[in-house]
Amino acid sequence: MLRALFSKRYLQQLLREGKLLNEQIYLYTLILYFFTLPGLILVVLELSNIEIIVKIANPLLLYLFTAFGLMVLFAVLRLFLWYFTTFFNYKEQNLLYLSVKLLYRFYNVLILFTLIPIAWYTRTVEVIYFVYFPLFIIIFLAFFIHFMRNIYGITRIHFFIYFCTLEILPYLLLLKLLIIKL
Repeated sequence: MLRALFSKRYLQQLLREGKLLNEQIYLYTLILYFFTLPGLILVVLELSNIEIIVKIANPLLLYLFTAFGLMVLFAVLRLFLWYFTTFFNYKEQNLLYLSVKLLYRFYNVLILFTLIPIAWYTRTVEVIYFVYFPLFIIIFLAFFIHFMRNIYGITRIHFFIYFCTLEILPYLLLLKLLIIKL
């Protein structure tokens, strides 16, 4: 799985031999993803001296609220993906997209699982800013490029519309909401 994001041969082998979405690794990755991503948000908020958020919410409640929000966002994105692939008849590409997205989440979980305790115990948010965010961007671009090279039968404009509206827009709206609240 570690080689599959950067090598087309390993990705094809993984997709051909192991139906990842039916395996337990999918469930474990999602559980760890919903465990580590709210932890990342909590660590960044706690260590960035954003006093408004820290004073308003108990860290445990903030963590649980963030985890619940991410689960709802995940469910809404999966619903829209199902609708998009059904409406445009892209069922085969849906499996490829979800498998590559699983690999993307798997890499993020591995990185976050190591960096969150380091950032928390050293009390430096710079670990997240200077290590995680560049790695996140590299993995995200590798995911995007890898998927674009492997899709067949889907127009680039349909994928671009889906990608911008359902993969990027929710995060931009969340960021805008946080900026307005602060």
